[in-house]
Amino acid sequence: MEKAFRYKWMTKSDVDAFFGLLFDGLSKVLASIGIMIYAFGMPTEIVLGKILPGLALATLFGNLWYTYEAYRLAHKEKRQDVTAQPYGVSAVAVFGWLFLIIGPVYWNTGDAILAWQVGLAACFLGGVIEIIGAVIGKKIIKLTPRAALLGNLAALSVIWLSLVSMLEIYTNPVVAVIPLFIVLFGFLGKVRMPFGLPAGMFAILVGTVVAWLTGSMSSVALVESMDGLALNLPSLSVTEMLTGLKHIVPYLPVVIPLQISNFLSTLQGLESASIAGDDYPVRSSMTMDGVGTIIGSLFGNPFPTTVYYGHPSWKAIGARSGYSVINGLAYVLLGFSGAVGVLSALIPYPAVMPVLLFVGLVVAGQAFTESKKSHAPAILFGFLPLIAQYVLTGVNEALIAAGTNLSTVGVESFAASFPIGGVIALSQGAFLSGLLLTAVVSFAIDRDFRNAAIFSLITAFCAFVGLIHAPIMAWASESGLPFALTYLVLAAMCLFIDMRIRRCSTEVCGMETDETKTMVG
Repeated sequence: MEKAFRYKWMTKSDVDAFFGLLFDGLSKVLASIGIMIYAFGMPTEIVLGKILPGLALATLFGNLWYTYEAYRLAHKEKRQDVTAQPYGVSAVAVFGWLFLIIGPVYWNTGDAILAWQVGLAACFLGGVIEIIGAVIGKKIIKLTPRAALLGNLAALSVIWLSLVSMLEIYTNPVVAVIPLFIVLFGFLGKVRMPFGLPAGMFAILVGTVVAWLTGSMSSVALVESMDGLALNLPSLSVTEMLTGLKHIVPYLPVVIPLQISNFLSTLQGLESASIAGDDYPVRSSMTMDGVGTIIGSLFGNPFPTTVYYGHPSWKAIGARSGYSVINGLAYVLLGFSGAVGVLSALIPYPAVMPVLLFVGLVVAGQAFTESKKSHAPAILFGFLPLIAQYVLTGVNEALIAAGTNLSTVGVESFAASFPIGGVIALSQGAFLSGLLLTAVVSFAIDRDFRNAAIFSLITAFCAFVGLIHAPIMAWASESGLPFALTYLVLAAMCLFIDMRIRRCSTEVCGMETDETKTMVG
């Protein structure tokens, strides 16, 4: 009689994988806590009492689900070497939400609670988009150049993750510069850390020790953080989320493409797991990814959760699914008890920034390595709207610090060498316009001007309704209409070029000479 199969879900390697996954996730959580409390002025009772318990609940749900998926796959194929998919908050999603949604609401209104509420609404819609993506995600990917989808993510990663982290690191060089190079040497140079510690963990440890030795950290603040140790169970925040929905429209140009990029990341994670030998069902995995995000939003967490792109690394060291279970339980312990607040007072968030900087560089690098080589100029072109957005954020912050604002000063006050009008126009709906414009240029590089025309029309529509190049959504607004008409002309130009290419032979029109092919890569 054949012995019944039993999946051994826990091994010693799961402990190693757990610490790696935990510190990867905690680096984002600790940095976001520092930003929300110290930069945005959010009340600690919201951050520690609402956001973290909701995040812990969503993380536990996702980790348990993907553990179940691994268990089911192991029994289906009768294999012991099945590894669960890693799950948690995405660095790109966290900082996209912080700097493109929550931050702008706070900077425009000064209301930290409203910023949190809008974040909840954005997270809820993000979960819905993820579920929709389970059905139509592959079709969107087939229609949109990879350079546009990954390039958009790369721009966000470089500017709002790597650049912001780098600036924070060099604002606190004594604490953070050496940890930065520990991370780079460990992850890129494959240098083994003392005692076999993960490079990220060792870098944070070094930064923390230096910060305390140099007096950068406050023992008083650490003692006071102990007061936050209390049982904080998740509580429903449906009313707050619904309040946020009333103010979400201006941020849809961020939510929609950012979440599309997020479910693209989920699809890539599933593909990488399949290549590594664990073939998980795409539709159920993505659906439950979205369900986890929605659960988090209904219980106070404004940050989308996702399957991480890292399954092969954990599989390579022999992890199964125990690391996922422990990770979910660890988040519950830290999030429900308020202990994350103690960690944030113990660990300086500049010491965490090197890990985030590295994540940003890796995500950006993937845009170039996983897209066509010829599309590199299009990817860089897509960076420009988000650079403009970052510049405008800095201008607004400087003016607010000086006791005024941009509307009071007026664009005419700026020197001609600093085209503030272009900065404003390009920064509005930057994430969406970056994606669409990158797609147009990518299709042009491929000499596919019919699809370039289609995406030009989509861009024109987005400008017409105020999703891009306009401060608010409105039909044919004064700001958006000129851009809508311009993109219509662009679409007509693309169609004209497409007609000539289709009608003319190389000998007659010279549209496809060797010289032209060389010029377009």
